[in-house]
Amino acid sequence: MKKTLLWATVLAVATTFAGEDVLARHKAFRKEIAANPAAAQNYLKDQDVEIRRFALYTLVKNNAPDIQELLFTAVKDTDDMVRLTAVSALSSMAQGNPAIAKIMDEVARTDDNNQVRQIALKFSWPYHRETTLLRDDKEWDHDVVVVKRFDIPDDNWKIQKDLKIDGHRNGWFKPEFDDSKWLPIKVGHWEVLNVLPDYDGFAWYRIKFKMPEKMDFTSIELAFGAVDESAWVWLNGVYLGSHDIGPSGWNQPFALDCRKEAKWGEENVLVVRVQDTSSGGGIWKPISVEILK
Repeated sequence: MKKTLLWATVLAVATTFAGEDVLARHKAFRKEIAANPAAAQNYLKDQDVEIRRFALYTLVKNNAPDIQELLFTAVKDTDDMVRLTAVSALSSMAQGNPAIAKIMDEVARTDDNNQVRQIALKFSWPYHRETTLLRDDKEWDHDVVVVKRFDIPDDNWKIQKDLKIDGHRNGWFKPEFDDSKWLPIKVGHWEVLNVLPDYDGFAWYRIKFKMPEKMDFTSIELAFGAVDESAWVWLNGVYLGSHDIGPSGWNQPFALDCRKEAKWGEENVLVVRVQDTSSGGGIWKPISVEILK
């Protein structure tokens, strides 16, 4: 009993001294870089996360001469906050810089922190749209009634990997794009279906479907049962919006308004860009067109 108490006391004293050492080191570090901000570069690989974070922040704040290369290294740091600082700084730099675009594409594809990934994605992503669903429209004070609903076919899809994350630049969302060499796929996880085995990353889906003849309506929505795990959607070449909340969104339903984009009584082209970071992957639950009034 006495020996146990003795070791507990020794451990407590050692922890206190270690804590005091850390505080003293932090104080000395801050004093040093306050006098010479450029010295912060010497601490970017420090074992202490707090020191690495503050060192990078100092270099960004003072616009260090080689800050871009330092940030390129920092986006691979093991600490989420260090990487967040790095991608935030890179996103504020000049658009059109191919080196920054390349590293941000890599971060968007590989980082497991959703906040970091979102910033990297938005840096080079040219499509943005916020729409309000009829049920969420504050000016609509009536009940929302589905007057007609039909499922988009689940077995006529085409899919293609987007290894370079440049499908949007190559016009994969355009109705006239030639997808004849894409792989056929049906609704379901692409790994389970063995269409894209052992693949985690970006892939694009395309399908053609026919809308019914025009009827009395107020709105039209595409209702997605679930996409594993993030999705960006176009209808007839027009960007509708996204469902992108990271890995937690893999089994969540969502809907997008398409009242202006849907073509009554004609062939429509639906395109969905999907990102999966682990397991499964893809459009794995049915998509319905809902005619609302």
